[in-house]
Amino acid sequence: MSAFMEMVNIFWLILLLCSIALIVIRLMGNRTVGQLSPFDFVIMVGIGDIIVTTAMDKNQDFFAGIGGLLALLALQQALSYLSLRSTFFRRLVEGTPVLLIRNGKIIQENFNKTRFNYDDLRQELHKLGMDMTEVKDIKLARLESCGVFTIIKNHDLEPVSKRDVSLYMKDLEDNPLSPMGQMWRQLHRMIEEIHEIKELLKKSKK
Repeated sequence: MSAFMEMVNIFWLILLLCSIALIVIRLMGNRTVGQLSPFDFVIMVGIGDIIVTTAMDKNQDFFAGIGGLLALLALQQALSYLSLRSTFFRRLVEGTPVLLIRNGKIIQENFNKTRFNYDDLRQELHKLGMDMTEVKDIKLARLESCGVFTIIKNHDLEPVSKRDVSLYMKDLEDNPLSPMGQMWRQLHRMIEEIHEIKELLKKSKK
């Protein structure tokens, strides 16, 4: 019976500590629960260690565990503030992105530096719906400080957006003397004439 009660006490202790840890993480902001920087990863490991140690170690004081969580919160807030104020400190704590591909060429030196191999590259490209044959289409590819692989394709290979089409049509209207502008005006005039003919046919039927 005593063993059962001990398990119940541990369950409620972990539940309480996890609830407090969740509040602490939410106070740290959405950035912490997104892609983790090295510092954020250390903070998360520290929170997990405090929860387990406080719950399982009978000699560990409960309020000492809460104090540890609050100390991590204070440390995270202080370092986040310093990172915001100082570019040098931000690079020191969070690291810097590493360029892996430039203008379709793999930078082997940076691959070796980050221990990023071709299998990793193939996997990341597959996540983006690409394969190794499309490396030549990449303008820039970086390994961000949080470990995320990001790419920028060559401009002429980017998908056309609705905004691009709107800007193109506006440019045609604003430059009617250009060859494309003149074609657009002729096309617009033909559409108006077809519409007029359609209206005349409707009236003649009446």
